[in-house]
Amino acid sequence: LAKGDYDTALRYLEQSLAILQQIGDRKGESVTLNNLSSILYARGKVEEAMAYSFRDLQICQEIGDINGMATTMANIGAMLFEQESYEEAIPILMQAYAILEKIGSPNVKYPLQYLGEIIERIGKAKFEEIVSRME
Repeated sequence: LAKGDYDTALRYLEQSLAILQQIGDRKGESVTLNNLSSILYARGKVEEAMAYSFRDLQICQEIGDINGMATTMANIGAMLFEQESYEEAIPILMQAYAILEKIGSPNVKYPLQYLGEIIERIGKAKFEEIVSRME
């Protein structure tokens, strides 16, 4: 990947995903889905990347991987942020932040940074309005 050979990486990851699914390695499947999502997003294939991330999130929930779940939620929130889908990004970033804070993860800073950026872009009043609708 350092050389940007995304096509080869995607091919190997898709092969790996198929094998992991066959042998029932759910954690490996989760990691591979996350990697696929990252590459697809870097290539501008946002919808495909989001689909892989949501599959990853589902697996993390099924296997009880709390850290993986929160990290994937933060990744989804980041993609939504980059697409300027702030109203969709806020709740998922807030959930990711709450989970990461609860488990004491150093990654807690990432969703917090995106939430801060959103406040800067849409204003505190609009942010608070969106949050109040969540409750």
